[in-house]
Amino acid sequence: GELIEAVPKSLSKEIKNGDTVLRSYNIITAFTIEAHDSKLGRSCSNQNVRFPIKGIMTSFGYCLPDPTHPTRLSVWFTGGSIEVNDDFDLEHWRAIFGEAHLTKRKMSGRARVFAAKVMMGANPPEETGGMDDDGTISFTLNRPIGGHGSAYVDNLHMDSNMRVVKSQSGTVYAFARIPN
Repeated sequence: GELIEAVPKSLSKEIKNGDTVLRSYNIITAFTIEAHDSKLGRSCSNQNVRFPIKGIMTSFGYCLPDPTHPTRLSVWFTGGSIEVNDDFDLEHWRAIFGEAHLTKRKMSGRARVFAAKVMMGANPPEETGGMDDDGTISFTLNRPIGGHGSAYVDNLHMDSNMRVVKSQSGTVYAFARIPN
């Protein structure tokens, strides 16, 4: 339903006809924002961070088998989100990423948001409700980026618990299935 609506019209016909299989392609990454280091002075970009904050970034997308390479999946990205990984950090997370941060964007930041809206149909966080009560910040792309020949992964190994892929840029990723 919702996933098929994100697919460009040029691909939806072959999916609906059953000529190919559409799969979700969501990547979840844990990250840490390190505390401000006074030794770096004003060049330290995280001057408002008093202690390390753990977060989770999720990239949402879908993939289809590449029509010219049997072990390749073409990938399109449709959006993403970041969220705090520990409720203990939520108040500090809000201070860093909340509404006050969005209104302080410099001209270059506003220009990048405008370009993303025009070129990718991006709906930035300030247009999708800002930050949720749980601290999640999301964005969507109405014109997904990627696709056949531009964003893909080659399957190097796959079994019931693990998949190893190599991206178009040469980065190798190992994914493990998380048990229910």
